[in-house]
Amino acid sequence: MNEQGIPISGAGVSADRSAFCHEMANVLLQKRADLTQTIEQLKDAGGTVELDQTRMGRLSRMDAMAQQQMAKAGHTRLTIELQRISAALKRFEEDRYGVCCRCKDAIQAERLMADPAAPFCMACLEEIAEEKADRP
Repeated sequence: MNEQGIPISGAGVSADRSAFCHEMANVLLQKRADLTQTIEQLKDAGGTVELDQTRMGRLSRMDAMAQQQMAKAGHTRLTIELQRISAALKRFEEDRYGVCCRCKDAIQAERLMADPAAPFCMACLEEIAEEKADRP
């Protein structure tokens, strides 16, 4: 067993692994709810900036436009994370959660606790990073 009490080999791995995957699915569901709420809040912050100089000074408009761009960037980042979480939940529904999408080996429990939406084991993630680095 590892320090979290998840067996890494031997008898009882599948039952304990299944309970661990269910626990991670609950974490993913909570993260999805939190992200959805945050994205809704960011939609308001990313609204149109008024260009009427009689209502707002030039520096205030520039600040508002900078805040708008930061809100849009945050929205994009959170939307990507929401897609990753939705994909992980789909893998859970299909009994493929915790299995590397590339090599089909079990993803380490430590990796899933650090990133519950992780689609790849560390070995495959490192290979993918090397492949990307080798591209011109």
